[in-house]
Amino acid sequence: MTVEEKTVVSIRYKMENSKGEVLEDIFEGLPISYLHGKGSILPSLEQELTGLNEGDEKKIFLSKENGFQDLDDDFHILVVIDKVRYASDEELKNGINPPLPDDYCGPDGCC
Repeated sequence: MTVEEKTVVSIRYKMENSKGEVLEDIFEGLPISYLHGKGSILPSLEQELTGLNEGDEKKIFLSKENGFQDLDDDFHILVVIDKVRYASDEELKNGINPPLPDDYCGPDGCC
């Protein structure tokens, strides 16, 4: 399935700076999911992922030259698309991680 608006996309990634230092790496862990086309991630990153398919891998470069004026270094993110599916009507309305109710207590009993 292809990454497009109104899809839930599960990704894993590794982010490095221009020195090759790993800033964040969830490549070996569980993927994170987001609702594509709803501003859940950086718009330029979302644009780079549009049109990719499950199993695709892409290296994305972030720098001042390509629109990230606030960066003080160049970065790249290696992204793997793990899964793509159409979002449900409920997810389109409330997002894939809707806010918890005010009276929610976590699994460990802490509120």
